[in-house]
Amino acid sequence: MKRKIANAFAAVAAGALLAACGAAGSSSTGQTADGLTVVRIGSEKVTSDAGIFLADHLGYFKEAGIKVEYVRLKDAPAITNALATGNLEVAGASLAPGIFTAAQRDIDLRVVGDKQSIRPGVSATRFAVKPEFDRGDIGRTLEALRGKRVAVHSKLSIQMFMLSNLLRQHGMSLKDFQITPVHSPDQVSAFQGGSIDAAVMLEPYYTQGVEAGIVKPASDLTEGTPPEGETLTGLLYGKRMLEERKLGTAFMNAYVRGVRAYNDAIFHGKNRDKVVEIIATEADMPVDLIKKTSPVGLDPDQRLDPSYIGRLQDFYISQGELDQPVDVNRLVDTSFAEAAVKQLGQYQAP
Repeated sequence: MKRKIANAFAAVAAGALLAACGAAGSSSTGQTADGLTVVRIGSEKVTSDAGIFLADHLGYFKEAGIKVEYVRLKDAPAITNALATGNLEVAGASLAPGIFTAAQRDIDLRVVGDKQSIRPGVSATRFAVKPEFDRGDIGRTLEALRGKRVAVHSKLSIQMFMLSNLLRQHGMSLKDFQITPVHSPDQVSAFQGGSIDAAVMLEPYYTQGVEAGIVKPASDLTEGTPPEGETLTGLLYGKRMLEERKLGTAFMNAYVRGVRAYNDAIFHGKNRDKVVEIIATEADMPVDLIKKTSPVGLDPDQRLDPSYIGRLQDFYISQGELDQPVDVNRLVDTSFAEAAVKQLGQYQAP
């Protein structure tokens, strides 16, 4: 299985490099005319990029001497490969098996922060079911679903870990269900067509399905999650950001300020309309839809828990997606976030 992941990782490399080079342009390795350092970010421009959007729009990157350029790549392997080869400086990527495979191959990247997380009451990843299976209680709903088809975006995704955690809370396991890969944008139509009975769903597809009466909410998938939360998507640094410590620190400081502006607005109402407008514009989503969907979690102090990431790795090994563990310290670097918090202070809600 490890070889399968590695081959998939390598198969996209050439296309990833072409996409990265073509999108970034000739200025991408230097400075702008006004002396800002260009930092290329691998991004699909989705709502979990809110901290980056806000750091850009609110001038925090500029104050740090940075000009960000967005580079669209098609998947996590393409992103991690572009980071490793110097065609990106920063990216977000799900903490899926491919990230651990990259560490096994000594690819020069590190998870340095949080670009999407869950914590009790805050989750943009939800478990939904067909209305006929809803029992008003997650335990009884899962019993009604036993043996049925449960969709995840991919069997090589962190959604498998999240689903396994939910099931374990209720005395079940993945083996009690037919786990069916269905890409997130296709899940609502899969429910309508009768090919799945439940799914781990992302926003905005979850809200669209609920509003249309196609699915019923069942769980926010935060059962058993500690108060400080757990990271689903990591903020990754490539070789340049790791080696040019001053640049890596400046970027993180600006990003933390953007993430805090997000938390102030979304969870405490400060400048909410302005912040939602920025996110909607950058993510190309209607403002009303942004306001209706479950907000992504972004840790305002950018905390990472290496022991949690170690448990993720253990799960992937147990599922046969990885053959052997790597030293998590080769994958995680908390020093940039710690330096930012030391400079800015711990987050205080308004």
